[in-house]
Amino acid sequence: MRLMILYGVNCTKDIWNAIDPYLKEFEIDYVEYPHEVTLHAKKVDDITEWVYKNYGHHCYDAIIGHSLGGIIALQLTAKYKMKVDKIIYLDTNLKPANEFYRNLMTQKNMDKYGDSILQMFSKEREFYTAELLKSIQVDFDYSTLVNEVTQDIYAIYGNRGMSEYPAKIQDLNLSAQVLNHLNILFIHDSCHMIMVENPKQLSKLMKGILLNSSL
Repeated sequence: MRLMILYGVNCTKDIWNAIDPYLKEFEIDYVEYPHEVTLHAKKVDDITEWVYKNYGHHCYDAIIGHSLGGIIALQLTAKYKMKVDKIIYLDTNLKPANEFYRNLMTQKNMDKYGDSILQMFSKEREFYTAELLKSIQVDFDYSTLVNEVTQDIYAIYGNRGMSEYPAKIQDLNLSAQVLNHLNILFIHDSCHMIMVENPKQLSKLMKGILLNSSL
């Protein structure tokens, strides 16, 4: 089974280091966006176009994208009609979400991983344009892509350590039509960086999706 895995803005493929040992049975292409591409990208599709040109000839069983990578995954299938069985996106906001989703890691995980993650963000930030960042942070709406995708879409979010919080779905600010196309699942004790914070549970959940076993 072959997977394409895409990271988010200001990241490198090192964010997958913690989860990679749990995914050894899969053939994985961890995509890296060249700095010469991100330095000139004004919108998400500028990166998506590069991904498609370089990886679109491959056959994948699933595309997995974190944050910005989730939007790229949807564009690859909605606009470029890339053939893939499933889409899994990780803590991707398709529209500006409420306060519940606006944190990087739980305090415990920030204490443990925060320095290395923030250093990565700081180092990579210079390679992204202000226009691109604005396109995923201010008045954006990528939710219409969901209605153009025929594949099963799995949306996985960190539960922010609040399993009983009743408005988790509502706080995504998505229409009923869009929500009807999504399979929404949550990972315990994690926030935005779920592949770093809880790789064991995330990998188990993704394997269940990929191998059609019980979730």
